[in-house]
Amino acid sequence: MRFAALAALASLAVFPVLAGETALDWRSQATPHDLDRLERYEDAVTKGMMESRVAGEEHGTYNELVSVMEEETVAADPEELKGQWNCRTIKAGGPFAGFVVYGWFRCEIVEKNGRLFFEKLSGSQRQSGYLYPRDEKSWVLLAAPNEGHSGPIRAYSGPEGGVTDPQLIDEPAVVSLLKDGRARIVFPWPELESTFNVLEMTRR
Repeated sequence: MRFAALAALASLAVFPVLAGETALDWRSQATPHDLDRLERYEDAVTKGMMESRVAGEEHGTYNELVSVMEEETVAADPEELKGQWNCRTIKAGGPFAGFVVYGWFRCEIVEKNGRLFFEKLSGSQRQSGYLYPRDEKSWVLLAAPNEGHSGPIRAYSGPEGGVTDPQLIDEPAVVSLLKDGRARIVFPWPELESTFNVLEMTRR
C-alpha cells in the first residue's frame, strides 16, 4: 500500500502545474456511470476495433482508425495540448453502422480558471469540459454535450450525476498526445450508436 501511494504521487509529479491550478482527482469529480465507463476503457477499444474492422475495410477507411488508435503516445504536456485544432469524429463498432468517419471541424484546448478546458467549436454533437491528469501519458476529459448539440455549453454533472437523457448525458474520455503531432480523445461506451468514439485532432 505504501509503495502504491508513493507511485501515485510520483505519477502526478510529472505534470507541469498551470497557473492557479488546483489539483483535482478525476475520480472524485466523475459520475458513477462515467467511472464505470472509464474503468472499462480498454474493453471498449478492443471491442470497437474488432466490430469496426469489417465495415471499415469495406469502405477502405479502416486504416484511418488504426492510424489514430495505434500511433505511439507521448508525455501529456499541458502546453502541447493547448491551442487550436482541426478535429473529426470516428465512430467505431456498435449497431449504428459499425464504422463511420465524419468531416473535419474546429476544436480548442485553452486555459480556463487555471485548468485545461476542451471545447468542440463547430459541427454537430459539440461538447466541452475540463481535463484531469490520468497518468504520465494521458488525461481524462469530463465533458457534457452542448444544449441542442450546437447551443450554449453545459456544465458537467459532477459526482452526483442525475442526467439520464441520452442526448444530454455526460461524455467521459481519455485524451492523449501522439508522437506524430496529432492528439486523440477517445470516448468509451457512448450512450448512443457506437462502442467507442475517437476525436482525431490535428493542428490548425
